[in-house]
Amino acid sequence: MNKQNRTEWMIVYVTPHLTDAQIVVGRLQHEGIPAFVDHMAGRGAFGITIGTWGEVRVLVHPNDYEVALDILEPDIDALPEGDEDDDNIIYYDDWKKEDDE
Repeated sequence: MNKQNRTEWMIVYVTPHLTDAQIVVGRLQHEGIPAFVDHMAGRGAFGITIGTWGEVRVLVHPNDYEVALDILEPDIDALPEGDEDDDNIIYYDDWKKEDDE
């Protein structure tokens, strides 16, 4: 899959709790910022709440990243550390393939 078929998202919040992530998404959406929850499939079935399997991430478009951080910063301490580097970027392949167009 080539890069043109991928959408870039940035992590603005990380938590082990799905409910917390859903609240953060709701807050960002209320402010007009598209956001969604991302987590490993099956994490609840296995009861894993540590490490990568236990992470629940809130993702936003890179254009909204700074505004999202400004909105969340006063109330939370689980913001990603560091700069806007590759550690805070996630790529998703678009569901629709080029052949289907």
